[in-house]
Amino acid sequence: MPEARLLRYFLTVAEEGSFTRAAARLHIAQPALSTQIRRLESRLGVSLLHRTTRVVRLTEAGRAVYERGPDALAALEAVWEAARRAGEGELGRLRLAYSTSTGYGTVPALVEAVGSRLPGLQVTAETLRTPDIAEAVLAGRADAGIARTPEAVPGIRLLALRTERRGILLSSDHPLAGRYGLTPADVSAFPLLLHERAANPAHYDEVLALFHAEGLTPQLATRPIAFDPTQSALRDARTLGLVGESSGRELPGWLRWIPLPPGTRPLTTHLVLPDSPSPVAARFTDIALAAAHEAGWLPDRAPLD
Repeated sequence: MPEARLLRYFLTVAEEGSFTRAAARLHIAQPALSTQIRRLESRLGVSLLHRTTRVVRLTEAGRAVYERGPDALAALEAVWEAARRAGEGELGRLRLAYSTSTGYGTVPALVEAVGSRLPGLQVTAETLRTPDIAEAVLAGRADAGIARTPEAVPGIRLLALRTERRGILLSSDHPLAGRYGLTPADVSAFPLLLHERAANPAHYDEVLALFHAEGLTPQLATRPIAFDPTQSALRDARTLGLVGESSGRELPGWLRWIPLPPGTRPLTTHLVLPDSPSPVAARFTDIALAAAHEAGWLPDRAPLD
């Protein structure tokens, strides 16, 4: 089939009614343009133009091409544009894996940022245990991941996306609920909810290190439900949760979030990426870091005015 360039040449000649004017518009020599149009006619096996010394007129075949050609050319150009955008990560589907705790604010904000900046990029997201996120990214089942305190894994690149204060989540009827700040010593007197180590080894070790640094051993209580947005385990007014500040926002009236002392190691959320990210993952990374900059999620970045 004739290439798009020949169709564009023919349409220009038909619009101008002259090889001379068409050649000037296309910025090519007139003899070269005439040769290309004859090549098109040869490939189609029909004459498209009546040529005279003064004017160029369309044949019936030429009129049929002229009537349908612009739409065909526009459709083909749309195909090439879609290919370009997909190759640059602006079009297609991003498979995102994230840990449940990042769903309190981080992941929804990033999905919204993608939708507003690149509406042609569709995000499909699923929750996984933190150790499984890196595995999914390495295996190609996910293009990118978002996790709190993931472990470093060969073949995976971790980019800090958000740091936030740690604090204690507790019932408003808890004996500690009237405090404005809590210390690890305060917390160690009560049961503390914590996931099993296998669910997120690095986070588990960080939590214990907060207490061990002060010679304390927390009273750990395993979460009865791996992810319970209702926080029902805290209703006994004794059990505590240790969560990031974003998890303590927009709480129901029976819950409070109280920060740990300044200087406590913050909770860090990372982007989990393969060493060689796909175009959509690379584009998502750009958007995610820009959103983090605008929101002031990282300590060296203040929100934009």
